[in-house]
Amino acid sequence: MAAFRCFSVRLPMRAFMSKPERPGFLISRLAYLFRARIESVLAENGSTLSPEESALLMVLVESEQPLRRGEFAEIMLRDKTTITRQLDGLEAKGLVRRKPDPSDARAVLISPSPKGTRQIKKLLPHFQTLRESLQDGLTAEEWATGMKVMRQMKDNLIAIES
Repeated sequence: MAAFRCFSVRLPMRAFMSKPERPGFLISRLAYLFRARIESVLAENGSTLSPEESALLMVLVESEQPLRRGEFAEIMLRDKTTITRQLDGLEAKGLVRRKPDPSDARAVLISPSPKGTRQIKKLLPHFQTLRESLQDGLTAEEWATGMKVMRQMKDNLIAIES
């Protein structure tokens, strides 16, 4: 029987599963499992990127235009300091480039380097397969509804912060 180790007490998994799911617990487990699978995809493809770095690089490549640090922070729901640290790491690996914004001398535009673009394009089919596996057993309508619900929950949590 599967067990869950908690506070040095072995509890049967069915003890957790017999109670109604709490949204936070379910969301947390889903995020954990999704991140673990992303880490596997990265490792299986010889990538040294972290899931966060791959997400940043993917946003850059898919945006098809340079972005400012503040735009990253907003898209990724991270503070600017964290984004700066992650971009520093990507720049050190030669995966992104920074250049002054011609419309605002104080701002910097970030774009993927050719090496960064190649790395993400190599990973995209594997990430697409992972995305498709999330849809297994769901109709197109159920998937669309689930995505709509998750976006609304995200917006609700953001509104609480405002």
